[in-house]
Amino acid sequence: MDFIYNIFSYIMKGCLFISGDHYVIALFFFALAIMILLLPLAIKQHNSQIKMAKVKPKEIAIREKYKGRNDRTTQQKMTMEIQEMYRENGYSQFSGCLPLLIQLPIIMILFTIVRQPMTYAVNIKDFNIENESKVAVEYYEAQKEALVKDKFETEAEYNEFVNSILAEQAKLGVAEVTEDNKAPEGAFIFKVSDKEYYATGVQPAGENEMALSNLIISGKDDVQDLIDEGKVDGSFLQKASATNPEITYQQILDKYASYKDDLPVYNIGSLNFLNEPDFGKNIWLMIVPVLVFLSSFFQTKVSRRFSGAANQTDANGNPVGGGLFMEVGMPLISAIFAYSMPATIGVYWIWRTLLGMGQSILLAKVKPIPVVTEEAIAEAKKAMKATQKKKKVITIEVDEDDNSYDDMIVAKSSSNSEKSSDPTQRKPRRIEMLTADDDEDTASSTDEKSENE
Repeated sequence: MDFIYNIFSYIMKGCLFISGDHYVIALFFFALAIMILLLPLAIKQHNSQIKMAKVKPKEIAIREKYKGRNDRTTQQKMTMEIQEMYRENGYSQFSGCLPLLIQLPIIMILFTIVRQPMTYAVNIKDFNIENESKVAVEYYEAQKEALVKDKFETEAEYNEFVNSILAEQAKLGVAEVTEDNKAPEGAFIFKVSDKEYYATGVQPAGENEMALSNLIISGKDDVQDLIDEGKVDGSFLQKASATNPEITYQQILDKYASYKDDLPVYNIGSLNFLNEPDFGKNIWLMIVPVLVFLSSFFQTKVSRRFSGAANQTDANGNPVGGGLFMEVGMPLISAIFAYSMPATIGVYWIWRTLLGMGQSILLAKVKPIPVVTEEAIAEAKKAMKATQKKKKVITIEVDEDDNSYDDMIVAKSSSNSEKSSDPTQRKPRRIEMLTADDDEDTASSTDEKSENE
């Protein structure tokens, strides 16, 4: 599995080179490269949509034929007829699903690549992510203990800052062991500044890379700003690290700062896309989940427009291609995910969506998908009626007192033997019945024949 990750890692590094190490721009080239790589699957799926559109009028005609009859036998018969029609026209319902199933694990790999820039986008020598995560947890703990509470304007502001530190520690894949938060059985436990922590398993090699990257890029400047404001007692930087007593916290920050040039540029202006969107200091990053929603919403519109599904309904009156949930619900869910993750993830989702929209338009222009019209449905009904096989009338013999088939009789023969008063001379009744429901014309003509007889 590693060799697959390595392939995409080289692609990401190439995209960073092209973009001049600007991560947000590199994500666009990465999404474009992956789209080109997966183009054969997209074409296969598009061809499947064309076949589906061609057989759709016939499917609707069959469904309307059985409309209003919801008993199990009739529904099974309708399903079998639709499946037979699919087979005769060379269409498989699974042909459109297969490309999606193949793409799903690839998409998961791609998001792993995007979420782990220190592993797959850059190579920092002598940097062990697991060990450095522990050091970072210790640093944040020391910073929290050095806070000067009186320098915060309100207690709420102080608590908010403490919670932000705890959030950064959580992103590093660890949590403090407390009375209310016991470590799970078998969890890896380690000590930092006389406090016990355990590995939570929350993105141990994913989100923590974003948090470490943030500490490398801006940790030194951020703590200096806090010291200048008097909110942190700067003397804690000269204390020895509990993890490695040979170095101080200042040396830890200096070491991290030396890696800064090895990392991509995650900023656009003052916006740091390593952070998660929120309604506080990162409120401007809220544009990312908003754009995720809008791009996903319009992608659904474009998909329906160029797949020929716009304003179309099936025999049951349901919209072809999805309803309100697909148009609004799915984009909203995507936006919620983008809100809870670093902004880089949302940006990658936006690039993928926009490029996917362009790809759908291009494929539809090159190979248009037929539109399901009322005329096409009417023609399918006409063709189905013209080729419909007539049902055979069969004759069966039953006992004279057996009336279980009487409601299926279309003709009944009579003879002197049947009318005989002598039971030994009577023969079984002969009745005629259809093998299955016939069309109205056949049934009517047969009934008339029976009445005349």
